[in-house]
Amino acid sequence: MTRPSISNQRLSRLQALACLAASAAAYAVGTGLGEFWPAAWIAPLPLLWLAYRSSWQAAGASALAAYFLGSLNLFPLLASVAPAPIVVAALLGPAAMCACAVLVSRGAVRRLPPLAAAFAFPVTVTSLDFLLSLVSPHGTIHTLAYSQTHVVALLQIASVTGVWGVTFLLALLPSALAVGAVTRSAAAVMVPVAALLVILGWGGLRVERQHDAPRIRVGLVATDERVHEAFDTRDTVIALQVAREYADRIARAAGRGARIVVLPEKLVGATNENVAAVLHVFGEAARRSRVTVVAGINRIGDPPRNVAVVLAPDGRAIAAYDKRHLLPGPESGYLVGHDAVVFDGPSARWGVAICKDMDFTRWLREYGRQDVRVMAVPAWDFVVDGHFHSRMAVMRAVENGFTLVRTAQEGLLSVATAYGRVVAETPSAGGRGALLVADVQAGPGETPYARHGDWFAWGVVIWAGVLIAASIVGTPWRQDKQAAPARVR
Repeated sequence: MTRPSISNQRLSRLQALACLAASAAAYAVGTGLGEFWPAAWIAPLPLLWLAYRSSWQAAGASALAAYFLGSLNLFPLLASVAPAPIVVAALLGPAAMCACAVLVSRGAVRRLPPLAAAFAFPVTVTSLDFLLSLVSPHGTIHTLAYSQTHVVALLQIASVTGVWGVTFLLALLPSALAVGAVTRSAAAVMVPVAALLVILGWGGLRVERQHDAPRIRVGLVATDERVHEAFDTRDTVIALQVAREYADRIARAAGRGARIVVLPEKLVGATNENVAAVLHVFGEAARRSRVTVVAGINRIGDPPRNVAVVLAPDGRAIAAYDKRHLLPGPESGYLVGHDAVVFDGPSARWGVAICKDMDFTRWLREYGRQDVRVMAVPAWDFVVDGHFHSRMAVMRAVENGFTLVRTAQEGLLSVATAYGRVVAETPSAGGRGALLVADVQAGPGETPYARHGDWFAWGVVIWAGVLIAASIVGTPWRQDKQAAPARVR
């Protein structure tokens, strides 16, 4: 091959830098804390276009750099709970996975038929994403599918495949377009696009489907005042003062018709000496207003416990849920919960989880399998991640068929249907706190995903292995000489 001229080499480097910058920008504004969801569909395209025309070293390095730079919007959030070097390492992991998926796609384009090659990128991305979630202490936080929670029709596939179906489709479209462009294959584009349209059509019909279920008026109350003082106080006077302030808010929510009131995570610290007095305040508030109350308490002891207590309308504590997935660092040493909590609440079967628990698909399937129709979720966010973290919980609602009632201090108070529509929402910050009352319909209950689990994710892992093996042992594939991907060394 004739060596390219210096001017062409410079042009190639400029093209590579332009692709890298375009993908990094798209990942930054469309994923993680970025909320411009269309950008997530575009982000892989420049990297794949570059990979099919460059050396594997350039393709891998560009993908690694672009994804890492795009994921830096998560740095402020992660750095608030972990040292900077650990955060960088945590962000480099998914970036390396992106680079791996790009390289697998590059190999598939050269050795597999175009239609098969179009699936190489999505199956690799989905497989690596799924496998990472099985070992990560942060569960599914890195999953790109959360960028699409505004596309309600697309979310419905999660009721069958889990979040992994959304990840797969999100990667499939740009892969099909890139492979179709470089191989000039209509099938490589038309088949994936047709599949996506069918799924979107089915999703749209599912969202509009009516099911018979009672409507429930729920109340959510939270305040960001004194949260950092109140959650670990050992002062009984302060603890009771905070509890009484929330008791007043419970009464206000009940006055607006709420039948159940959900409070935030760790809203007050309670020692062994004063926990009975603190719970008595909440119990009396529930009894006076004849409502069910779910309150997040920081039980200070050895070991400490992050607990959500359920108080019945007669004031009795009928259940206590210990958080299952604790935040590494701030909650190291806390008692790890092992039991799901389900209770017969207002007009439906209710479940209780706390904040980070909603990041883990397998744990929430415990509630899906028990046919929970509404989830009460006390939470505590980090301000900057209020929208992002609330939408992760929305995905669990779609996966398992329950309505979501999530109250976060330093975040959002959110009510979402089992189909992913956010019907009411307000920030916790501002003034003397936030109070939200909304009418919701109980969810339809157990979904195919709740029953069958990660069948799709494991199937994709096998699929990825087959495509990678075929790419390694296969002979170079060419439709014709003109369709061969151009290479720049």
